[in-house]
Amino acid sequence: MIQAQMANRHRARFANYIPHMLSILFEHAINLDWQRDNPAKGIEKIKTGDGHKPWPKSAIATFRKNADGLPLLAFELALGTGQRASDLTRMKWSDVEDDGIWVTQNKTGVRLWIPFTASLRATLRSLPRQSLHYILSDKFGRQVRYDLIQKKILKIKKILGLEEYSLHGLRYSAAAELAEAGCTDHQIAAITGHKSLSMIQKYSRGASQKVLAKQAQALREQNGNETRPWETLWETIFR
Repeated sequence: MIQAQMANRHRARFANYIPHMLSILFEHAINLDWQRDNPAKGIEKIKTGDGHKPWPKSAIATFRKNADGLPLLAFELALGTGQRASDLTRMKWSDVEDDGIWVTQNKTGVRLWIPFTASLRATLRSLPRQSLHYILSDKFGRQVRYDLIQKKILKIKKILGLEEYSLHGLRYSAAAELAEAGCTDHQIAAITGHKSLSMIQKYSRGASQKVLAKQAQALREQNGNETRPWETLWETIFR
C-alpha cells in the first residue's frame, strides 16, 4: 500500500487518494466482520506543496525557443486553449472551426469553442500533420497518450531547468494571461470552462493583483506629476 503511494509520489494528490479509498474499503470490511483492522488508516500523506503554478513569461519563452514537434504542439495547445492535459489528447482536426477549436471537457462535460491564440495558430500551421484525426499524434498517425506527452516535455524541462513547472500549470498560465489582459471572471471562464468563479480567482489571483498594482502605481505617478492649483499660486507669489 505504501509502495503504491510512493510509486505515484510524482502525482501527490493521486498518491494520497490511494490509501484514502483503501481505508474506506477496509472500514466497510470491518463492518461486515471480514477484517479486524484497517491497515490503510493513519498512513502519512505526501506533502503536495502549493500545487501547480503558472509558468512565468521567461519560462514560457525559454521552452518555446528550445522545443519543437510534439512537445511544442502540446505546450501551445495547453497554453493557448487553457484546457486540462487529458483534454489535449482528445482534440481532433475535425473539431477546428472558424479559427478556433471545439472542446468537450472530459471532467465536466462542458462544451466550449476556443479561438486560437496567435502562437497556437502559428504552431499548427508550421508543424506537419501526422494524422487525419487527432492533433496530437505520433509519426504513425496514432493518438498519443498523456504519459508520452508528459515524458517528452519533462525531458526538455530537465535540460532547461524548468522542472518546477508542470503541464497543468499552463492552464494556470492561460488564466493568468487572460486576467492580466483585463478579462473579467466570466470571460476567463469562457476559455477555461470553470463553473466556479472561486476557482477562476484562484487561477488568476497573482495576475489580477499585478494588474491592480500597475493601475495603482500609474494613478500614484499621475497624481505626483500633476501641478496642483495651490502649488501654482505659491510659485506665482514667491518667484
